[in-house]
Amino acid sequence: MSSTTSESRHPSRRDLSAPVVVGLFVALFGSPLLGRLDLPRWADATATRSFLANSLSTWVLVGLVLAIVLYWENRRLDSIGLRAPTRREAAVGLGAGVLGVVLGLLATGIAVVTLQLEQPETLSALSQLSLPVQLIIVVTAVVTEEILWRGYPIERLTEVTGSVWIAAAVSGIVFLAVHFPAWGLVGAIPQAVFTLVIVGVYVWSRNVVACMLAHGVINVVMILVLPALL
Repeated sequence: MSSTTSESRHPSRRDLSAPVVVGLFVALFGSPLLGRLDLPRWADATATRSFLANSLSTWVLVGLVLAIVLYWENRRLDSIGLRAPTRREAAVGLGAGVLGVVLGLLATGIAVVTLQLEQPETLSALSQLSLPVQLIIVVTAVVTEEILWRGYPIERLTEVTGSVWIAAAVSGIVFLAVHFPAWGLVGAIPQAVFTLVIVGVYVWSRNVVACMLAHGVINVVMILVLPALL
């Protein structure tokens, strides 16, 4: 195990500094705040432009977070888990993605049958988009969401609180709360399963790229493959 990884697993407590406060705010709450502006509505955008505008906004947030890490905190990107995964980490990430899909589908199936829930409108809207646009959305979510809601907040909150479990719980709860309005209850059920699996991967590996692999498997199956088969 490298010294960098060892230090990330056993961090020294740090005071809550100004750059960390700003970084946490941007990472955890930047997306819902931009969503409240409803920029696509002001531009009278189509569904495709609306999704692409939302994707672009998350890339802007990631750029801000990375700039904070590099130029305000004066730290390296591996301080937020952004480094090449080992073969074992990559394998665990991919396997966790498959496990997440299986558990998520089981939980959703039980909930749909029991509670008579309907497919969320967001998923229906995504299925109507062209394949290139769907790919852009999938890649954007896989990369940006893991940096914004896993890597940066879990690492910084772990340093501040001294507990990776508190950090993981906070980031997971905020992530689910942010996504609930768009996905509703039927979407929140698999989202909760996926979040538990991906957060588990991060707590184990402290590697955000391993989480991206898990997230990628989940999104490809749930957004690209299953709607095409149904």
